[in-house]
Amino acid sequence: MNSHPLGSRDRGAFILLVLLLLSSAVPLGCSEHRADGVVLVVVDALRPDHLGTYGYQRPTSPRLDEWAQQAAVFENAMTTSPWTLPAFGSLLTGELPARHAAGSRLRESNWTVSSRLNDEIPTLPEVLGASQFVTGAIVTNPWLPPGTGLERGFQTYDYQRPGEQDHRRADEVVDLALTWITGNAGKRFFLMVHILDPHMSYDAPPPARGRFTGELDQGFQLPVVEPRKIQKRAASVPDPEREFIRAAYDEEIAFVDQELGRFFAALRQCGLWDRLLVVVTSDHGEELFDHEGFEHGHSVYQELLRIPLLIWAPGVQPERRSDPVSLVDLPDTILEAVGVEEWQSSAGQSLWPVLVEGQKLQSRLLTAEGTLYGPERRAAIQWPLKLTVEIGTGVRRLYHLERDPDERRDLAGAEGRAVRFLSQELINTLRAARQGVQVEDVPLDEETVRELRSLGYLN
Repeated sequence: MNSHPLGSRDRGAFILLVLLLLSSAVPLGCSEHRADGVVLVVVDALRPDHLGTYGYQRPTSPRLDEWAQQAAVFENAMTTSPWTLPAFGSLLTGELPARHAAGSRLRESNWTVSSRLNDEIPTLPEVLGASQFVTGAIVTNPWLPPGTGLERGFQTYDYQRPGEQDHRRADEVVDLALTWITGNAGKRFFLMVHILDPHMSYDAPPPARGRFTGELDQGFQLPVVEPRKIQKRAASVPDPEREFIRAAYDEEIAFVDQELGRFFAALRQCGLWDRLLVVVTSDHGEELFDHEGFEHGHSVYQELLRIPLLIWAPGVQPERRSDPVSLVDLPDTILEAVGVEEWQSSAGQSLWPVLVEGQKLQSRLLTAEGTLYGPERRAAIQWPLKLTVEIGTGVRRLYHLERDPDERRDLAGAEGRAVRFLSQELINTLRAARQGVQVEDVPLDEETVRELRSLGYLN
């Protein structure tokens, strides 16, 4: 997979040396509580409850857990959609999928066309680029190719087509990120780093491969592939196989953890770390038979909507926060953190005053929408209450996330007033977001369809 002639450790040492030279030769400007650059790390399909810093017992993330001790850790961060394209649309615009429209046409077009990001909505890299930031992205997901609109504003958009077992691993992505930063040392920059691991298939490379599955003597083998076949029999998958699949997923996280530790250590050793805003998050989670389903895109339960969110930056004090926040909050937060405050999204709110001044967040409705397959489902969260709605059947379920974080006890029958209130709030929010939105179709070419099929999105 890795095309570099040097080994991973040699490449890291070489890149670090160049970073040291360049960062010391061309100092960046510095102002109190303002970051000089931004590194946004998005780990695809990463569940926070499979990380040690969020309470997981298996040692999947020792390096990230150590770094998290110096971070602001949000315990209740939510995505806006349970799959990649609409979630990234929200991440880069601060808008709900109903407004930014990315991916909204797939289901109704029978998988022949998707839809572009709404061209009338500015993107985070566009705004930063207009303020003299160098902008770059490294992405590896078939939903993120140029043409979706997500590339708008990125001066460098490094996209590689993945396959089921043939994609850029975390080590190569980290090498590319360090090389990009080296080439832009001394400049204010925004770099989005997308890591496809631990997305299906589950097949971590050494030394993570076998770390947890090797402890299980159950006759199953790596890699774990063909997610659609697993989905079709999810409710009947026996417990030993479920345990093996979870262990294989955890090995992917362990490999990512190894490479994030290497990435962060290089940034610190070259003197950049303390001058950057660094964010680690995900686009969505992953169901591992929690509600008798598997993978992602099909439901709005918390195993898919809850995501990790860790933030390091000048002036940000280490703390854990239980405030419910959303992916749509990140653009405004990033812009305020670097001193670019002239743009504000309609759905998000900046977390920066919370991070550096300890202010409390205003209570507001968080929403999720746009399931990829199965019945269309939506969610509205007015913490701690969560309403889920199945479009078509009208089935509504209500959960109390503090008392019932696993969403096992449906309160809809006993709490009709709350159901009616949240239902109307959800309708009003999405209706307002859709107002005046123009949807532009993007046909899916044959190669993209093959990629999606190889990753299990299509039968």
